[in-house]
Amino acid sequence: MDDKQIQEIIDFVNTKYDTEVPRPVKFVVKRKAKKIEKLDLNDFPESFRKCTIEELILILKDAHDKKLLKF
Repeated sequence: MDDKQIQEIIDFVNTKYDTEVPRPVKFVVKRKAKKIEKLDLNDFPESFRKCTIEELILILKDAHDKKLLKF
């Protein structure tokens, strides 16, 4: 992935965050964002690491609809 593509992803996430996340939630997210630094891909199950972002979004949407997620 080249630098332009990476920047496009970062810009997309930042735009969604700025426009769709309420200020009190941003406060909590900012405090918890440090945990990103501690993520280790080896801790994730292989199924999670191998699925595409499209598959992940569909899995999460379906799980949310079925009330399988704890949030």
